Amino acid sequence: MVLFKKPSEEDLRALSILMKERSKRVLVRFGEAALSGITDPTFLQLLNDVKGYWTDNFRPALTSFCCEAVGGDFSVADDIGLMITLASAGGGIHDDMIDKSLGKHFRKTILGLHGPDYALIAGDYLIIKGWAMAVELVKKSSPEKLGRIIEIFGKWTQDVCEAEFMEISCRRKVHTGLNRYENILRKSIADAEACARLGAIIGDGSEEEIQSLAEYGSCLGLMYRLAGDAKDVINVEGNLATRLQNESVPLPLLYSAKSSRENYNLVKSILRNADFAATDLTKLQKLCIESGGFAYLINRSKNNLKEALKRLQPLKPSSARDNLNLMVCKSYQDICDMFL
Repeated sequence: MVLFKKPSEEDLRALSILMKERSKRVLVRFGEAALSGITDPTFLQLLNDVKGYWTDNFRPALTSFCCEAVGGDFSVADDIGLMITLASAGGGIHDDMIDKSLGKHFRKTILGLHGPDYALIAGDYLIIKGWAMAVELVKKSSPEKLGRIIEIFGKWTQDVCEAEFMEISCRRKVHTGLNRYENILRKSIADAEACARLGAIIGDGSEEEIQSLAEYGSCLGLMYRLAGDAKDVINVEGNLATRLQNESVPLPLLYSAKSSRENYNLVKSILRNADFAATDLTKLQKLCIESGGFAYLINRSKNNLKEALKRLQPLKPSSARDNLNLMVCKSYQDICDMFL
């Protein structure tokens, strides 16, 4: 049986430092790749804003740890980390456009800074740049390995596009099934599974190791999305009204609406409004407490944690495996800490 151990503050600080170190080279190359070949000053300014906004340590570090966990040299994972970081940045800009998110994490998004036309072009450009990174892999990978990398990269982009399509169909829909919604969450963060799988492949892991880490990555990605749903309902960044207007109904609220006909009707009546009053948001938050929506999310996170830790067990003991363990434990603890 795999048991959860609350991470110490010292371990969390060490993990944060290491993730930044592992990501530093990738983020430097991200800025260089984004700006390379562009001469228009306005476009350069936009891409510099992207460079400043997109400081992603998660994806490069995850790819690096998974490469190292199967015995590979973690530095060889940089090209994969860059491919996914470029494409993820482009996809993130598109996602903000679909959700009409002018601000996130207490900052203006590229949409908020430059408007939809320029944001669309920037998103397209970065996704294409991500695919173009395959040229670097041609020089360093066997044809068989390169074929697998391109196939997995393509599967990830397909899953993300499908998740976006599915989520649009679930806007303000209280009747969305919990299993369908979780499927949307998993697909929307399929890059975590791709990072883990590709890191293990580039590190020459066995098929068992590759599959175990891919399943771990899927669990880790789901944990991040569950944390996002918790933050939105609690309204940590003040985005709950925008979320309810333009995106799918968050998991705690979706569960609460299904707990009784009365709750279903209450949530549905509020979601019919063109705008949401502060009292409406308070009612929905109270409902999540009283009907067990938050408890459901925490329990779902706990089960997901157990599954993630289980997937790490077949790997040989190593500092990389310890770091992967710590990443998912931290994600779970972050969710629990929201409800203390």
